Amino acid sequence: MAAIRILTLARRVIEQLRADRRTIALILGVPLIVLSVAGVLVRLEASGATVAFVLEDTGAPLPIASGTVNLGERLISSLQGVAEHLTVEQMMHDEAHARLEDGEVDAIITLPVDFSAQAIRTRKVTIPVLYEGSNPMIARTLDTMLTRGAVQMLAGLSVVNSGGAPEITLDATYRYGSAEFDQLDYLAPVFIGLFVFMFVFILTSVAFLRERVAGTLERLQATAIRQHEIILGYMLGFALFALIQSLVVLLFTIYGLKVHTMGSLLSVFAVEVLLALLAVNLGIFLSTFARNEFQVVQFIPLVVALPVFLSGALWPIEEMPGWLQPFAWMVPLTYANHALRDVMIKGLNLIEIGPYLLALAGFATVFVLLSALVLRRQVGT
Repeated sequence: MAAIRILTLARRVIEQLRADRRTIALILGVPLIVLSVAGVLVRLEASGATVAFVLEDTGAPLPIASGTVNLGERLISSLQGVAEHLTVEQMMHDEAHARLEDGEVDAIITLPVDFSAQAIRTRKVTIPVLYEGSNPMIARTLDTMLTRGAVQMLAGLSVVNSGGAPEITLDATYRYGSAEFDQLDYLAPVFIGLFVFMFVFILTSVAFLRERVAGTLERLQATAIRQHEIILGYMLGFALFALIQSLVVLLFTIYGLKVHTMGSLLSVFAVEVLLALLAVNLGIFLSTFARNEFQVVQFIPLVVALPVFLSGALWPIEEMPGWLQPFAWMVPLTYANHALRDVMIKGLNLIEIGPYLLALAGFATVFVLLSALVLRRQVGT
């Protein structure tokens, strides 16, 4: 009967999988790990934005009513009530710019001595704002908040508003990026690193597994070639295709998707090269633990999906729970994402992103050594 044959075949498949403890562990364990990390990060509260005020405004007398008004102080007060996740801090010029460079401040508003006087005399409110700019969405959100805050700043000032509300203008400049940058420009460096890492890892791990299954590695072991030479030889062979793929991804991202970049494309490609070599070595290393392609595929959530959550691609590492942050810095993609964003958005050069490049090179070297060690044990030499 057809049903009996079907059930017999299904039982054989189940028995094979049940006997493979590694597959069972990957099927049951990896999703729980990925979902646990994702659950913690998704529930993080929005971090909001921080605006630094350099207030030099001394106020101005009202033209009709008695008394004076300080529009700078009113703007600070109104912004503090605009949004729950907007932090407004008043500080000195040097401190504000130092904190902007460190990424602790998202924007600096410097109001000159005659800010109030100019607004009353010309009936135009011009707010000079310097955006940090590495995240275009924060800059756009602050645009809206600052405009709303300026409107509230003028509310209730009948003398200023007589004859119609003054014109409100944001005089925006950017430390990094520009007004043309959008969300794709912010995420593109992450996509470049992720796609290169993921596809190179899959290509290498599957191809190297086939070499083992076909017996090629055992035949090589019978020659005078050493373990590390085998690993390096395979690495160079796979690296050729990895570099071609990296170049295609980069050129399509820049010219096909028209993503902006402030830094050199050669610097971006250099980061890709190191990431691709790392992915090749990681693919070789993990494939030595797999007995079939099914097991290789099951490594993907652990090697690709989990790093997406931990590498700062979607959530800044400094906003993650303290116990999770050390794990984030153990992920190679973390260093690649920081390096690619620093080049493409901030325009940094290879020397300035040197620590990230050294970290990627270090990971690649470690996986070369581990691959040679595991391969030697497996072949019994």
